[in-house]
Amino acid sequence: MDWINKLNESINYIEENLTGEISYEVISKIAGCSVYNFQRMFSYIADKPLSEYIRNRRLTMAAFELLNNNERIIDISLKYGYESQDAFTRAFKNFHGVLPSKVRNETVQLRSCPKISFQITIKGENHMNYKIEQWPEFKVMGISQKLKTEKAFEVIPKLWEDAWKDGTMQNLLDNFPNYRPSGFLGIAQGGEWGESEDMEYIIAVTNYVDTAKCEYVPVIEGMKEFTYPAATWAVFEANGELPGVIQNVYKQFYSEWLPNSGYELDNLPVIECYMQENQQEVWIAVVKK
Repeated sequence: MDWINKLNESINYIEENLTGEISYEVISKIAGCSVYNFQRMFSYIADKPLSEYIRNRRLTMAAFELLNNNERIIDISLKYGYESQDAFTRAFKNFHGVLPSKVRNETVQLRSCPKISFQITIKGENHMNYKIEQWPEFKVMGISQKLKTEKAFEVIPKLWEDAWKDGTMQNLLDNFPNYRPSGFLGIAQGGEWGESEDMEYIIAVTNYVDTAKCEYVPVIEGMKEFTYPAATWAVFEANGELPGVIQNVYKQFYSEWLPNSGYELDNLPVIECYMQENQQEVWIAVVKK
């Protein structure tokens, strides 16, 4: 229940600050995960981006105020975070389908986005294949780019596309050691525990695992090396067509597996492993409650 309670506390924070500043850093601190992981978790469970949910909640409450009091539209605009009445009017019309001025003068149909509430679900129709592994320290080599967390979902697909075009992926493939975590790795790190709204995304392969028989593979010229400590990892099978299969793993993990598992998230990046023939794994670091 701790995970569900934290999520609901984060939603309460949003609700209490619809007419003020909403900090993604504060939201993620309440939830106990990075800004990026919270945004990703929210989008998988709620089926909409966090930014869209906040915008829709504000526009829902603004409509109620237009119906129930005589405040000027410009004042309501500023109250809900819009710099001008024109910006508010455009957003209001996009969401509700009508101009805010018509709400007071005509009988119009409006949309409502209710406050979200998270609950434990135990569905059971789709099983998850996973392992809990005590994995030693390991290193990865690859390329990375720093970006704003809020832009991650737009920028990351382009990074993969560019890496294939500019020969980076072929270079990794030519020097591929085939250590676990396996395949091409997508790693989102930074902004941990709400300390920053910036993050770093890494495309890499594992080049060393701290075991007696593992041989270190030197870093390819022009690439970077990153080290991750020994930790407990929940490793989920995600075989099937992308991106749907990965999205389903995250949705089930956050809404079903984690609340019932006796674990909570560790302060480490989530690793997506892309292998051959639509075989994938998702590595999520966890700790016992």
